[in-house]
Amino acid sequence: MLDIPKIRAAVDAARRWDFDLSLFGTWGHVHHFLPVLPEEELGAWEEEMGLTLPQDYRDYLTQLGNGGPGPAYGLMPFRLSIRPCLRRRCIYSEDQEAAFQRTVQQFIHWYGESEEDWDLYLRYFPDTPARKRQGDWRETHRKEWQDQLDAVLEREVVEPLTENGQLFIANEGCSGDIYLILNGTHRGYCHCCSTDIDPDLAYPAPGTFAAYRDRSLTETFGDYLMTYVDKIDALCRELPAGKRRQFQWERAGARDFYAAVQAKDWEGAAALLAAIHAPLTLSRKTRTFYAHYEEALNARLPGDGRVTAFYDAMYQYGIWHHDSFSVPFRNARNAGGLYPRISFEEFVQDLLSEENAQES
Repeated sequence: MLDIPKIRAAVDAARRWDFDLSLFGTWGHVHHFLPVLPEEELGAWEEEMGLTLPQDYRDYLTQLGNGGPGPAYGLMPFRLSIRPCLRRRCIYSEDQEAAFQRTVQQFIHWYGESEEDWDLYLRYFPDTPARKRQGDWRETHRKEWQDQLDAVLEREVVEPLTENGQLFIANEGCSGDIYLILNGTHRGYCHCCSTDIDPDLAYPAPGTFAAYRDRSLTETFGDYLMTYVDKIDALCRELPAGKRRQFQWERAGARDFYAAVQAKDWEGAAALLAAIHAPLTLSRKTRTFYAHYEEALNARLPGDGRVTAFYDAMYQYGIWHHDSFSVPFRNARNAGGLYPRISFEEFVQDLLSEENAQES
């Protein structure tokens, strides 16, 4: 069971004091939970699917949020879609040793022969007629046999490794996909798995389930989540007094700037920017905040030296664009994306609220 009060307290503190967003990926969710998933909606989905999600993951969705704070880029929102693959047996289980070893070997063959697809096709379709083995046929009907090969590899390799009986819940960068196991002896455990990486790294010899279990199946969902919670808890508790004062000063300045913008006092907003003497030293959250208003300020105060000087300094004199440090916000284009995103309005509320200005 998750310690819900402890998790909320740690995440609330991070929202107040982690202005630098220094832990990898936290700039995506900014320690902000998306709205919870209603218990009745999840219960209806489970009844229709004929399965129950692991309890600690259910608690996260229904008591904390349907996506948001977690390791790296955060936990993805849970979609209430009917996916038959989730009901299938998971090969990451003590009673699936033979299936596990067979699938891993198939993956190794596939990966190792990816540049010789025709040879791999013949491995899966050994009864291909002689006339179809000729060069002319292979070139003329390449899409036909390639589609057949892709279909069998999806069914025999990809689905068992990354879909059957497990749920994709997070990404830790590049091919670091995190899955939650839904059945078998390791139900409720998380592991990192992808068919985009070298199988020698994912499934090194001897390639048995016991070896994989001891190396990769070591954390339940609760354990996985707490790796993030413990890190942000330590980060906030150990925050130097100087940093804490800096963030309080940044919050006060951002609050004044926001008030000027809301009042359409663009001259006042520009004067506040000019008073910030070292924009490059601002925290990631505060730079994100000011970057959001660059276009509006340039439109209303074209050629204003105060505005130009501030943003040139904040971007290291134009070397870096704000995308290299800014928080990605939810908008109409990415509203249904995989990653947890907050709106700019929610971000501002967290950054400027009086509650967040209080000492923790």
